[in-house]
Amino acid sequence: MAPLFTAILALSATALAQRTQQVVWSAVTYTYHGEKTPSLFPGPYDLTPVGAQQLYEAGQIVRARYITGSGNSSLTNSSPINGININPIDNSQLNILATDDPWVSASAMAFMQALYPPRDTVVLDLESMLGNSSLEQYPLNGYQYPNIETLSMLDFHHLWIAGADNCNNYDIENVVSLSSPAYVQEIQSTNAYYQSLGNSVFWAFTPDELNYGNAWTLWEYAAFEYQHNQTLYQSGNFTADDLATLYNLASQQQRLFNTPDSTGTVKAMAGRTFASKVLQSFQHQMASNGSAEKLTLLFGSFEPMLAFFALSNLATGPSASRFNSLPLHGSTMTFELYSYTPMPMSQSATIPFPSTEELWVRFLFRNGTGASDPFVEYPLFGRGNSQDDMTWSDFVFGMGAFSLGDLVDWCLECASGSLFCEAILLNYYSEIGSGTDTPKKATTLSAPIAGVIGATVTIGLMLIVGAILALVGFRLDYHPREKRAVSDLGVLKRSGSGGGFKGAEKLASDTDLTMKGGAGASVVRHERVGSWELNDSPDKRSALDKDIESGRGLSKTTYGRPSEDGHGIGGVDPYGEPVKALDQV
Repeated sequence: MAPLFTAILALSATALAQRTQQVVWSAVTYTYHGEKTPSLFPGPYDLTPVGAQQLYEAGQIVRARYITGSGNSSLTNSSPINGININPIDNSQLNILATDDPWVSASAMAFMQALYPPRDTVVLDLESMLGNSSLEQYPLNGYQYPNIETLSMLDFHHLWIAGADNCNNYDIENVVSLSSPAYVQEIQSTNAYYQSLGNSVFWAFTPDELNYGNAWTLWEYAAFEYQHNQTLYQSGNFTADDLATLYNLASQQQRLFNTPDSTGTVKAMAGRTFASKVLQSFQHQMASNGSAEKLTLLFGSFEPMLAFFALSNLATGPSASRFNSLPLHGSTMTFELYSYTPMPMSQSATIPFPSTEELWVRFLFRNGTGASDPFVEYPLFGRGNSQDDMTWSDFVFGMGAFSLGDLVDWCLECASGSLFCEAILLNYYSEIGSGTDTPKKATTLSAPIAGVIGATVTIGLMLIVGAILALVGFRLDYHPREKRAVSDLGVLKRSGSGGGFKGAEKLASDTDLTMKGGAGASVVRHERVGSWELNDSPDKRSALDKDIESGRGLSKTTYGRPSEDGHGIGGVDPYGEPVKALDQV
């Protein structure tokens, strides 16, 4: 009976596929930035030509899949988004977010150059035609201008693509990890290997900087040198096998810093906020009946990827081996919202937007941008290989298990001292005081106090870690940060002896938590720090409108908390009279 039942199901599925066709309504992608200048270089830190090519190639594949529908190749199938413009860019159909790090915003631009390339044909439209009967075209052979929102850490929308930034409890949890017996043991057991590279790729470093504590920054440096230094590449003193070993050690270290542990999911905060953004984008699409946010493009660092891989069980599922390492530059993960419609459909037919019960979601990942790196569909939330596609309700249930409910949750769980948290929590506590809201199960401290306490606890834990490590031959050095717009754990100090460095000053993109040992072990973790350009570009979309059409979104989460008077966070009326100066004798 079992073989017969299986055969019947297979025939039914085949018959359904023959009678219907898929319609993709929306897609949300997250792309890891391209190769940049290493953190251990003196700067400036920019996207390299190699990195720009990586993101351009990533954009080409996404265009082939979602825009032109010409993606039936070894790299991707064709899944064109219903109603999206093919040649002229329509920014109202796109939502493009990037952190304001120069190499990330430049990555977004390189990607968009391929997603909507210059229109090299003469365009005859009202905007191009002039009254004297001549034509005017856009510069650079019809270059198209995307609306890329670059978000600084002063903008709360920044946390959707970099949720670990300004999260005090994330920093505290990772400082505690530095004193764990397993971490200290890993430093000691790999010390000889790192020291062995001191005469080749790491000749410019002092011995106390060559250790597992600096695994990520050392691997980034080595990968750049192996890619660009012809002498090193041809010398044979540093091989591809050495680079692979450094990559595996860096992956191991960053998994520790960006995945859940026995204490909770704070370390995976970047994945939790990213999951919230995916739900938010799809719910906006559904609330607009398929017209808004057809394609959401997010650009940032690798932390959200590692965190999401762990939270969604990709790192423990059937394809776990592919999700337990650092993603390669230009890697893209994407979610697609789609439905089925009867066949055949005429080219001019208007397809009505389906009900929530008819919507499906799938996840795909492409690791890197090489000619042999295709988009591959993977099952989420521990589902089997045959369950790649899931209903909308199953997707919301799975994502809702770890995504954040709203901004208040992030401010409280992170104990963040961010400026926007002060306003959000002020409004939140006023609602609690008036009895219109239920207190969250989290700290009840105000944002400024939480920030001070978070910093104090971090310093206290660093002292404790230093005392513990001193017992096993290490010592803790703290190097004060340069004055910047944001504060964070900080910088790998450069050697003052010269070598390959152009000064002993620390860099803005390094970290300044350093532990040195008798044999020379310097312990830092990778930490992407604040922006170079505090470009506080406001997002005109609310985090999640409370006016989402009833029944469209099964998720009950809210991503924005407007004040009671409707004038924004904190109950402040922007149209009221300004504060008047006190004028008296």
